[in-house]
Amino acid sequence: MRILHLADVHLDAAFAGLGAAVAGRRREGIRAAFQRSVELAMAEQVDAVTIAGDLYEDERVRQDTAEFLRQQLGRLQCPVLIAPGNHDYWHPGSLYATLAWPENVTIFSEPSFTPVVVGGVRIFGAGHRQPKGTQNLLSGVKVPKGERAVALFHGSERAQMAWQESGKEDHAPFSEDELGRAGFAYALLGHFHTPRQTQHLVYPGNPEPLTFGEVGERGPVLVDLEPSHPKLETRPVASYHLEDQEVDVTGCQHSEALVEKLEAVVPASPTEGVRIKVVGDLAPGVRIGTTDLLARLRRGDRCVELVMEARPALDLESLRQAPDARGQFVRALMARPDFEGELVQAALVAGLDALRGEEPRLL
Repeated sequence: MRILHLADVHLDAAFAGLGAAVAGRRREGIRAAFQRSVELAMAEQVDAVTIAGDLYEDERVRQDTAEFLRQQLGRLQCPVLIAPGNHDYWHPGSLYATLAWPENVTIFSEPSFTPVVVGGVRIFGAGHRQPKGTQNLLSGVKVPKGERAVALFHGSERAQMAWQESGKEDHAPFSEDELGRAGFAYALLGHFHTPRQTQHLVYPGNPEPLTFGEVGERGPVLVDLEPSHPKLETRPVASYHLEDQEVDVTGCQHSEALVEKLEAVVPASPTEGVRIKVVGDLAPGVRIGTTDLLARLRRGDRCVELVMEARPALDLESLRQAPDARGQFVRALMARPDFEGELVQAALVAGLDALRGEEPRLL
């Protein structure tokens, strides 16, 4: 019994702030990754395809995407089992409820487990019916004795939270040991974007990177359920490559030197993106705002984000001792317990520039 398992595809993701052209390319990349997953299932002649939620984003999904899904899933000769998540939760107006899905597609529209038998294995699926607040789907569950039982759902395994991206919300929380107590031999899961595998469960992660920091091999997972402990094989299908770079701008004496140094790490390929962490000391001659700097780096519809951690080079001791308003201003800020905080440091730079009658420098 072989399954191709996916989750967290996020068709029609917004990619806000990247610009229309880059966001459009990123959404095209998601579609391409999903299509490659379908073609992989066909080539491997799997017995079923399972999707553990967040296939699309309910508030943004387009009719064009609906037709794309119907056409792609209709190509498969095997069952497709979908357990809606918190981003694609089932409701009467949802794509799950209104689209004429191909006959091979089963959608688990209830937050209680329903079995489908595939190749002698009972796959129990459950879905979300709301974007937030779904409780533990395993609570009180005990599957009837019989053939091997596998769970398919979108949820947060509590012990996995430490491995996941910062700020990930807790949806349908459960613990791994509850799977065995409920009678499940294995679980095919979604929600966490960082891939994770144990002897009892698999999170495949999103097949196409959605944000910076999502690194490493990711893609649908081929699950062979025949061994006592399932055999897993991840198959990368991503179109986009995202990377993080740290650039020390100490020594850049003017704005053009700063731009040139940062542009050196911006990839030229339309399917690559970079998040630049800017560190070091900025010389007084650097006079460019973060918004203008980002606009320069994104010319040609390049995928770029900035994390500004560089600080203006200031001789605080000399400034503190100055007998004028600058000295009084610096002494007042330095006396604050939160002087090292980001907000106070930004106020320090802006205030000193204003006292000199100059436009604020890079903040």
